[in-house]
Amino acid sequence: MSAVIKGIYNTFLFDSEHGLQLDAIYPTSHPQDARVPVFVHYHGGGMAAGSRRDMFFAQEWMRDILPSKGFLVIFADYRLLYPSTADDIITDVHTLFSYISDPNTELAQSLASLGITIDASHIVVNGASGGNYAAKAAATLPTVIPRPIAWVDLWGQGGNWFSDSLVKPYDITKYTVGLLYDEARAIQLEEAGGGEVVTDDPFVPLEGGKRSDKLGRFSMVAYWLRQGTFLDHLFSAPGLGAKLAAVEPQHRPSLIPPERVHLLLPITPITCPAYLIHGTTDKMCPISESKAIERDMKQLGLEVVVDWVENGEHGLWDTDTRKPVATLGETIENVVAWVEEKARA
Repeated sequence: MSAVIKGIYNTFLFDSEHGLQLDAIYPTSHPQDARVPVFVHYHGGGMAAGSRRDMFFAQEWMRDILPSKGFLVIFADYRLLYPSTADDIITDVHTLFSYISDPNTELAQSLASLGITIDASHIVVNGASGGNYAAKAAATLPTVIPRPIAWVDLWGQGGNWFSDSLVKPYDITKYTVGLLYDEARAIQLEEAGGGEVVTDDPFVPLEGGKRSDKLGRFSMVAYWLRQGTFLDHLFSAPGLGAKLAAVEPQHRPSLIPPERVHLLLPITPITCPAYLIHGTTDKMCPISESKAIERDMKQLGLEVVVDWVENGEHGLWDTDTRKPVATLGETIENVVAWVEEKARA
């Protein structure tokens, strides 16, 4: 499920204050004018775990295909939830996009030594699972400059924060059998306020075939969901989940504290075209999340393409075979073609 990125890439510090880094895979082909489009990826992990170097099978096309299509591919850090906040994640998105467009950075100078410059007017942003929160911030907020031209959402969070699975106790561990759940570690982190600020928490294999993030922070995410307190931590509002759970879904948005409403990241008229991929049997992050984004995009007359993958669980595992879905190749071919089309427009 997870491995360190293979291939030629360079690592750069894009935020010295918070120690945020990015891995850049350089294009293996590029046009004669040497201005290249950028593909930015934000990793999953429930917003509180994971690493820019986590690479799951359904995401390998970013590393293996896009550089040959002339893209500079960037895998970026962001501060993980708790003790960091959703506002911190949004700030980190702004910082990264400013860095990408700055011609005086180490990244820009490294590319220049190869005769390559970044085309900051052609950035595609992508988020997988929990990383979709950061990607959605880039796609929807007018203050993120330069504006991305396209957004790829891979089975992402952030479409509907008011579902019962987020505001009421939800035992996600039933659907994460391949991941270690350590409740004692989760409680320890919770009592410590999340511990130190974390920007990198990779998933690693364990004896017995399971996996876990190194710091045990995904257990904390699962614990929040089991307790119905995920939104308490997302919105930095203790007790919010219980308040939302006490009313019907249509009344829940009005209970978000006014100073926290911006963290919902609603679809806005300037939201870039979106391509949504989601498995129909996903129980970790239900397809209703992506269908809500599709609905909101269409209501505003915005371009949205969807690929609902039949019998696909989270990350596009087949529900029956426990292998990658049979249609994975077609799914990848289609999204790569769409990304190319947007980048060449």
